[in-house]
Amino acid sequence: IPVPNGFVVSTEEEAIEAFNGIDGSVVVKPDIGNHGKGSTIDVQTVEQLKIAFQLAKARHSDVIVEEYVKGFDFRLLVIDGHLVAAAKREPAHVVGDGQSSIHALVDKANQDPRRGFGHEKVLTQIDIDSMTKSLLTLRGIDLNYCPAQGETIYLKATANLSQGGTATDVTDEVSPDIRLMAERAARIVGLDCVGVDALARDISMPLEASGIKVVEVNAAPGFRMHLEPTHGKPRQVAKPLVNMLFPEPY
Repeated sequence: IPVPNGFVVSTEEEAIEAFNGIDGSVVVKPDIGNHGKGSTIDVQTVEQLKIAFQLAKARHSDVIVEEYVKGFDFRLLVIDGHLVAAAKREPAHVVGDGQSSIHALVDKANQDPRRGFGHEKVLTQIDIDSMTKSLLTLRGIDLNYCPAQGETIYLKATANLSQGGTATDVTDEVSPDIRLMAERAARIVGLDCVGVDALARDISMPLEASGIKVVEVNAAPGFRMHLEPTHGKPRQVAKPLVNMLFPEPY
């Protein structure tokens, strides 16, 4: 199972040592957490690392410093040993119009009737929180910045739908190699319903050529991105779960 190179640290000094031992930018995140809280991606300097370390440390005493994997964010859902759905996820973001500030663009995005609170609708409202402000600070901008026409500004470190992200169904694009890898990951951790989170350049390519790295395995994966994707074909993923729990008698 391909995974990013990384280290678990507990002090700022250890974090800097880990950063220096990884070739390129890193991701910093709490060892235990959820919904991307306390996570910072694409950390490129020691100064950025110190800020990111404190954000993660506030969530948990142990912090992961790992290789930043470039690529798209994918969720691979495995139920009863079989890949049943895959979604390409994109973090909450706004696209500039050359006139509006980031704050105004977020307000406009939240007017989308598909966005609600929590999991009540297909999409979740974009919340401007400490993660958002930290990402903007790392870029040297703030909420008053006016992105150029077509400029994309990411507002979260992760692509969770609960953080305002979007999802596109890519189930039919998954290569046989990656399908088998996801199913094997589920068997290794011993879960019969698992969401495998991975980053890859192209999920339709063979394992090595895709550049895929598994970054997380979820024991309680959400179904919303598969049942009602923002784009693409809905997948009835509840059916294989119910069939596993209540198999038809022979």
